[in-house]
Amino acid sequence: MHGGSGNGRGFLWSWLRDARSHGAILVAPTATDSPSPKTTWALMGEDTDSPNLARILETVRSRYNIDPHRLLLTGMSDGGTFCYVSGLESASPFTHLAPVSATFHPLMAEMADAERLRGLPVYLVHGQLDWMFPVQVARQTHELLSAAGANVTYRELPDLSHCYPREMNPAILSWLRET
Repeated sequence: MHGGSGNGRGFLWSWLRDARSHGAILVAPTATDSPSPKTTWALMGEDTDSPNLARILETVRSRYNIDPHRLLLTGMSDGGTFCYVSGLESASPFTHLAPVSATFHPLMAEMADAERLRGLPVYLVHGQLDWMFPVQVARQTHELLSAAGANVTYRELPDLSHCYPREMNPAILSWLRET
């Protein structure tokens, strides 16, 4: 999922080559525009994006043979934060979360369904030089999710600022296949 002020068409290119080379089906939606045009995901207020993701997933499942044990939800910045918002819901269809350069409020872990968190594979990527969401937030998120029972893989990249590291895609896709 794209970051704030982005769109799915633009973020698609961050993943297309790696998804194709790993035989993965890629969907890169754009945040919904209801009730008025916005530039990011439903991080506060009514969540119109999770139902839209569910509709998209059902359409894809009706057309392709999808492994129900390998459904990755990933995103950059606001899209990564929305991975937490939507992916930690008890009804989330996604089996793996991979937020990148995202922020996380400690209440999100407390409000998440404890059963959902238990063993949930999370691949967290964050840059030490992130100026928007400081790396300390990612470190705290790693600790909170691990303490809550999630199976967290944490990658802190020393030379990464607030951007999407395409070089992490193969590692994320290998992790998806192995967990």
